[in-house]
Amino acid sequence: MPRYYFDVHDRQGVHRDEVGLDFPDMDAAILEARRALADMTRESLVIDGATDLSILIRDGDEGPVNLAVTMTTERLDE
Repeated sequence: MPRYYFDVHDRQGVHRDEVGLDFPDMDAAILEARRALADMTRESLVIDGATDLSILIRDGDEGPVNLAVTMTTERLDE
């Protein structure tokens, strides 16, 4: 089973995954990265309002694949 690595990019920089996880294919790795990104976004909005997060999936064969979430908060004058 292939091993996939999930590098997280946030306001503090790049956090390189040195361990990785085994998945049957890239589609399964993408699904897991989407779940993780959703959880990270929820947490960061509550804790510090961070709005830019991404996960780069590395595998050596089918990757890299980049998943990103960007949210903008804009106040409009009434």
